[in-house]
Amino acid sequence: MIIPELFCLTIMDEDWGEEIDDFWIEIEADIGIKGDSDSAEVFTVYVTSPRRLRDMVEKSGLEIARGLFIMRDFNIKSVEECLKKILAHCSRKTWNETALAISRYAIWEYEN
Repeated sequence: MIIPELFCLTIMDEDWGEEIDDFWIEIEADIGIKGDSDSAEVFTVYVTSPRRLRDMVEKSGLEIARGLFIMRDFNIKSVEECLKKILAHCSRKTWNETALAISRYAIWEYEN
């Protein structure tokens, strides 16, 4: 059974509005096979505030999202803890199956 591990998180892009509760942040998560950091592949998540999401929906009328985490106050530690909880339920027989399970929540660099 492949057990996934989160090796690191990197903030790739940040967009902060005029208020502290208005943000959109792109984060890359290096995830691989437990104990083997060389196996890490990149999964992307976007963290946004309810306010930013509301504004996006008001402009577009519709938003469809996978890999979207919504939180009132940005806290990288909370994102890390959430990802670790998700990973605890993504163990599968092969890495490909494991990565596909993770990709329900984050966007895998090797999708398609």
